[in-house]
Amino acid sequence: MPDDASLHDRDWYAWTQDQAARLRAWPEHLRPNGLDVEHLAEEVEDLGGSQRRAVESFLELINLHCLKLEFYPAPEAGPHWMAEIDGFRSAIAREFRHSPSLRARRADFAADAWASALHRFRRQLQREAPEAARRFAAAVPPEAPPRYDLDGQILNEDWYPAPATT
Repeated sequence: MPDDASLHDRDWYAWTQDQAARLRAWPEHLRPNGLDVEHLAEEVEDLGGSQRRAVESFLELINLHCLKLEFYPAPEAGPHWMAEIDGFRSAIAREFRHSPSLRARRADFAADAWASALHRFRRQLQREAPEAARRFAAAVPPEAPPRYDLDGQILNEDWYPAPATT
């Protein structure tokens, strides 16, 4: 039991996944009557999943705001977007402190976060600044790989993209 408690304190996400696996492995003949082990395991696993989804969302939002800083034709909004990025980076750092195993998996989430941010930014730009959307489409195709390095840029609290020259 001390190992489980220390895992709970060291890495909450890993603890939820471990506990769900242990519930599923519990021999049926030893389970208390009426205990819905499978649904309990799903719920425990999903508690960790919400933390994983938060990390994925913060990565998407950081990418989105980096795209805005670099390509959106409203440079006066730059300080606001930088402040937003700072907040997202702070929140993701907090998630990583509570669950180091999510930090270890950050690259697993990066490509989807980029693709989603790119799609959202394209749609916003098409609605709000069609001419800028055409320039952006020429510069960054829809299938473009991630534009920003995960550790060196996205998660680096001192880095922001420079505005693109038009």
